[in-house]
Amino acid sequence: MRATEAISTIGAAIPIALSLCCSAHADDPRNAIKIGYANVNFNIKSGDLTGPPGTTPPGLGIGAKDLDVFAMSYERRLSSSWAVQFQGGLPPRLTAVGAGTGQSVGTVATARIWFPTVMALYTFGDFGFIRPYVGLGATYTFFTQEKSSEAYTAAFQGTSSTIHLKDSWGPYARIGFEYPIDKRWSINMEYSTFRMKTVATVITETPGMGAISRRVDIKDSPRILGLTVGYKF
Repeated sequence: MRATEAISTIGAAIPIALSLCCSAHADDPRNAIKIGYANVNFNIKSGDLTGPPGTTPPGLGIGAKDLDVFAMSYERRLSSSWAVQFQGGLPPRLTAVGAGTGQSVGTVATARIWFPTVMALYTFGDFGFIRPYVGLGATYTFFTQEKSSEAYTAAFQGTSSTIHLKDSWGPYARIGFEYPIDKRWSINMEYSTFRMKTVATVITETPGMGAISRRVDIKDSPRILGLTVGYKF
């Protein structure tokens, strides 16, 4: 599925949510925008890089550096407990590094990573000064501006390399709590995780051998810790 089609599919949830009736009183804020900071921690489990026989040493894996993300979301409350949230943000630059026997290579590729998400949120009653909530939904992970590093190309005695990372859908889960400052403003602390599974295909132009294609399977459940400020309207 194309990335634009996936965004359209996820974004379609917003007008649907807006059309639903809400049990809250008409003068109660039913919409919220949240912006803030999130840290994405990776613990990638990759297979070995594979290619044509005799072209790829065994044990070459891939990892990724952690990310700092500017987070944004829109939330539509359907009742006092239920809400629908669409989450986006500025796509951070993902840095992939060598792992296993390829650890000495360092950076092997970079790309912008996108993971727009739609989820249902359930908010529990007040517990003193906070309102805990849980969320469950789906995210669509895709990549742009993919670029293989010179270090990767040099490691295989190539002249140039191109890389492509496969898109994927996955479940998304969240727990968090809201600290209301007043009727409109709040502070939110959240812990989230989602399932990411992709395949990286790298084609290297190699003197005397032509274009050699190699691939590696990648999967992870990144852990995300976020702090946002919310405004209800």
